[in-house]
Amino acid sequence: NFYCKAYQSQKSRQDLTVGTSTVAIRPTTFLQQSSDGDGGDQSVYVDPNLTDDRVTELFAFVSRALAGDDRYGNLMVAVAAVFGSNLAETSPLKVMLKEAMEQLPPEEKPVGFTFSTTEREQASLGAMGAAQWTGQWTTRPHALLTVSNMTSVDDWKKTLPRGVKRTLKKALAQNFTVTPKLIRGGEPAPHSSLAHFRCVVEHEVRLLSGYGVDGFFDALAEAVSRYVGTTRMAGEIREYRNAETGEVMAFAHEVRKGKTIRGQWFYANDVASKNYVWFHSVHDLVERAIEADGVDVVDLGPSGSDAFSELKERYGFVSVADWPAVADYLGPFYYPEGEGRDKESNLLASLFESLNKKRDD
Repeated sequence: NFYCKAYQSQKSRQDLTVGTSTVAIRPTTFLQQSSDGDGGDQSVYVDPNLTDDRVTELFAFVSRALAGDDRYGNLMVAVAAVFGSNLAETSPLKVMLKEAMEQLPPEEKPVGFTFSTTEREQASLGAMGAAQWTGQWTTRPHALLTVSNMTSVDDWKKTLPRGVKRTLKKALAQNFTVTPKLIRGGEPAPHSSLAHFRCVVEHEVRLLSGYGVDGFFDALAEAVSRYVGTTRMAGEIREYRNAETGEVMAFAHEVRKGKTIRGQWFYANDVASKNYVWFHSVHDLVERAIEADGVDVVDLGPSGSDAFSELKERYGFVSVADWPAVADYLGPFYYPEGEGRDKESNLLASLFESLNKKRDD
């Protein structure tokens, strides 16, 4: 379990033991490292700038934690080792980093946990908002688009403002490839590699770029947390690659359950953010929902800001407080033909259907 808070702004210091040294988190823009032998504190300055090498080093820490090495399970230690600008190569933090880098997986090798289908479905329910459709508590409003009366994606596009249509036209003209990849039980998630981790980190750092040093380290913590979260869930991803270089640019994680397709997560690197990839993913999701049998609603979930809610509304997605009344999530998770589900997963789906029927009664 990661301690997913890389920078603390509270007044009290926090001490972490690393080998024979202590790392203390203070309410400043630097960390402190003290050694038992020198009798004093050495300031360890952290440089709040992201580079490809630092993302790689951070992933090395994360991958060791996922492999079960408890020494790497604290994100503050990772931040000190990776972003510390004046650490000696012989310091405990640097030694840990070197060991992690020596075991770094290849760029595109999935390294996540091998959760079962049942475990992945259970992990998906919270983010999907199951607490509301099972009557436990009310979640945030979801952005919904009803597609049951549409026969083609053009039916959707003709309802959109002229500026939105121009944006979609640009998105469809971009030079990237899109590949669907199913998240299977008993295997690491296809987006648990370093290449996909880069997308998550760049995405979160970009979102919080205007919040100074606090925002930078909060973004790193959020990125690690979200990477761990998305790679333990069910569904499938749509992987975006630069058509010329083959580089992974972004991925959209979606889950289909009952009569609804949920756009669960979307993460893109800085290049993708300038190439209309999110807009392409929305167009692609709507088009496939209209063409699919048994899908009535596309759900883009809650929004992190009013501005994002307004953006979704421009694309026809209406913010609905009682969204389970519109988006039907009863029924099992959907898998392509030939992809089996275990008996436990079917039992879980039946249980939630029963809870909903009791709520409706």
